[in-house]
Amino acid sequence: MVLIHSFSRLAFYTMKHLLSLIFLIISYSPSFCQLYDNTWMFGYDNNSDTTDHYGISVMTFERGKPHIFQNSVPKVNFDCTNSSYSDSLGNLLFFSNGVHIYNKKGEIMEGGENVMDGDEVSGSLWPQYISIIPFPDHADQFIVLYQTWDYSPDTTIDVYSDGLYFSVVDLSKNNGLGQVLVPQQIIIQDTLRLGHIMPVRHANGRDWWLLLNEINSNRFYKILIDHSGVSIVGTQTVGVKVYDGLGQSCFSPDGNYYCSFVSVSQEVGSYIDIYNFDRCTGLLSNHRQSHLPRGRGGVAVSPNSRYLYHNYSLKAYQYDLYAPDILTSRTLIAEWDGYYSPFAAGFGLMQLAPDGKIYSETVSSTNVLHVIHHPDEPGVACMYEQHGIHLPTYNSFSLPSFPNYRLGPLDGSPCDTLGINNNPVAWWRSEQDTLNAMDVQFTDLSYHEPATWLWNFGDSSSGSSQRNPQHVFGAPGVYTVCLTVSNINGEHTFCRKLFLGVTAQENPVLENQIQVGPNPFRTQLSITCSTALRNPQFRLYDALGRLVAQSDI
Repeated sequence: MVLIHSFSRLAFYTMKHLLSLIFLIISYSPSFCQLYDNTWMFGYDNNSDTTDHYGISVMTFERGKPHIFQNSVPKVNFDCTNSSYSDSLGNLLFFSNGVHIYNKKGEIMEGGENVMDGDEVSGSLWPQYISIIPFPDHADQFIVLYQTWDYSPDTTIDVYSDGLYFSVVDLSKNNGLGQVLVPQQIIIQDTLRLGHIMPVRHANGRDWWLLLNEINSNRFYKILIDHSGVSIVGTQTVGVKVYDGLGQSCFSPDGNYYCSFVSVSQEVGSYIDIYNFDRCTGLLSNHRQSHLPRGRGGVAVSPNSRYLYHNYSLKAYQYDLYAPDILTSRTLIAEWDGYYSPFAAGFGLMQLAPDGKIYSETVSSTNVLHVIHHPDEPGVACMYEQHGIHLPTYNSFSLPSFPNYRLGPLDGSPCDTLGINNNPVAWWRSEQDTLNAMDVQFTDLSYHEPATWLWNFGDSSSGSSQRNPQHVFGAPGVYTVCLTVSNINGEHTFCRKLFLGVTAQENPVLENQIQVGPNPFRTQLSITCSTALRNPQFRLYDALGRLVAQSDI
């Protein structure tokens, strides 16, 4: 089945070609969803006047699907370090490239200049060198966690982290543009593993944990971020030695597993490490480690927290975290297909997105991302699509790093003491089969532990109680589709209009809506916009990702 990715990528089937269309549009945001990880920024500025390949690409997920556009305002370079924070509606609030902290206008925030010691020209070179979380019980304030680094005289280690720090950002200052109140506050002064700053929500549903180990050891610092600030609450020695190297760490979306991958050197090779994690105590257990030949890559875990994905050099693997022996469950799901754009599009850092898919960068300067479309499915059914996303600018080694902001409390646990409940929130996306405009696959993106699902497709059908149903509509038209999710704490409903098999002229003009039709089309395509757009561009690609036509609108 060929899928339509509305707004950012609209696929159309013709008799000879499968074509995809990219619009640069103003974003539309639902009012309920916690889209704190909504804004993904890529690229770098080459200090030239051309915008053909250089600049910043932005990808957002307001409707549960990627929307991609080019933004020439911030003159920022992203290398490996990349993090941002958006409000609950998905509007960008501030971001950092590991050198400065920038406000939502792309300007250096007051007090945010040279907060971190990344490279001024290219940004910081280290994955997961920074992370942003809300300051518990402090409205409009945020904790920015980051490291300092130095070169090592030890010939086996090129660089290392010599300290963990935090800053406090207050967005109530400067009319919402923010101010860095605490520019550099020391947490740990020690030789630490470089990067791998990945917080996870405490089981009380409010606070956060951060684990960071001493370089080339099995001793972890246990750091708590709560309403009083950032503090070390202990250390833990667990399992065998964990190596320092270039790589990535992640928690499963439910917080029950901690996974890490590093590439050390040609002589030492690479390692993947998997632990169980207790969100109440902040303790790791049941360490499993696998040694591999050297290779770059990254890790991410599926939305259902069952499958660990591992990009490794020119291959990608899946591990079953529910298997009795996780390491032996490794399954090959993709091998590099030889694609260049303009350099080799290998497999790099990975990140689970708000649309329930996993995206990865390509370990070189390219204008593409890889996509795992169905990460909850076993083996090749996960549908690992290489160079499935085309960016309007080049991107070099960069992928934003986010914790799971939508993880709630662990209900019924000993530390569930704050009275915070997992009240379910409904959200979903849809993908239309371009060979049959009436055939739609729905994917649930709800969170806070829904237990039941009830779909109303807005037609004469009885709906569905499946989590991810496929539905064939009887005739072209405009349908209001609603999903209601519930658990013992309550229920929530979210509705969205679908425009199926109707032309742009037949569609009502809605606020912040773009209509495209007819679908499928053969020779002529109509585009209707309800509002003026900022510097919109039209791009048409064929099924191989080759640019067929483009123009300013």
